[in-house]
Amino acid sequence: MNDHVEVLLDPDNSWIERVRDRLTGLSPELEELVLHLATTAEFWNYRYQVDTTWKRRTKALLKTDGAGELVRDAIRALSEGGSLHGMTDAEHVIRELGMVKPPSPARALAIGFTLAAGWLGGDVDRLAADLVVVARKNAQAMDTYYRPDDDLAGAVFTALGELRGPAALEALWTLHFHVTNSQHPHKVLVKSVKKAAARLGVPAYELAERTVSRCGLEPDGTLPVGWIGHGVLWWNAGLDAVITLHDDGRVTVDWTDEQGTTTRTISPFRSPAGYKARHRVEDVDGVRRGARAVEKTVAEERRRLSGLAAENRTWSHADWVRYYRDHPVTRVVTRSLDWEYEIPDGLGHRPLDPGAAPAAVPATARVRLRPPADA
Repeated sequence: MNDHVEVLLDPDNSWIERVRDRLTGLSPELEELVLHLATTAEFWNYRYQVDTTWKRRTKALLKTDGAGELVRDAIRALSEGGSLHGMTDAEHVIRELGMVKPPSPARALAIGFTLAAGWLGGDVDRLAADLVVVARKNAQAMDTYYRPDDDLAGAVFTALGELRGPAALEALWTLHFHVTNSQHPHKVLVKSVKKAAARLGVPAYELAERTVSRCGLEPDGTLPVGWIGHGVLWWNAGLDAVITLHDDGRVTVDWTDEQGTTTRTISPFRSPAGYKARHRVEDVDGVRRGARAVEKTVAEERRRLSGLAAENRTWSHADWVRYYRDHPVTRVVTRSLDWEYEIPDGLGHRPLDPGAAPAAVPATARVRLRPPADA
């Protein structure tokens, strides 16, 4: 086997161990593809843009027999097991802050395989599902901590923006919901969502409702902030606070001091007297910005939903549940409005309680806002 390929097979990298057999005994053409994909460090920049010449060469090499299967297997191995970097903390406590390790030679190859996945044809359903897992691991969008990698996450977003078909767009919808906009590559995710939606002719109103930010809120409407292991995984802050979006649309911040005393504030979410002097200013300001972002998103959703009744739009019950009833922000506005559903039985519309169990409404139901004249 080519000695240069052997250099890429880092024995300390868990992903390489999972994919090693697929990278041995390759034909000269597939070895050339692997060596080329490993050069992404030179052609993939901090703006998540790939060099045009590198992209053209990659597409040419992907025409080699077996290239598509090799790329799919590499992505599947990335989605399985631990992260690319092999550091996982199931207890949400230990993180390698301050630890600096030389990058593994496998990292550039993983990014190269990921970018190449975006230019594959054929059935992309399984590939898109695998890419979602890779992105969530590397963008701190999982329940368990994985060591993040902005470049690899950005490569997944780029690849899904290039992939053709509804499965790729569905994957992007999922990632847009789970990945917070505090993550550096979030901007390329937004760009890829818009690109894929435009290619499939998704109407502007659908794009708007499917890309409402959850502002980092958990399903219960809270955003806990704290030290390692005490807050959300993607935000390590030197204080204890909880941002809460209440059912009535109010936003509050609960600040807890060193003695365990909690003080609740509302907009403009000022911290208690002396709190900022005892904590990092950037953390306090970050909490305030987060609370204001929730408040702003709620106001935007009120305006958007106020115009829906006049449009006489309908949704499948599954879409309505996903994008309205269960969305951490939109749900607050949804529950304040009158909804109804219809099933194909000729009996007309029935009232729909946003708080009702999903089983109470048939899967074939179409949901709409009750027209103003009937509300």
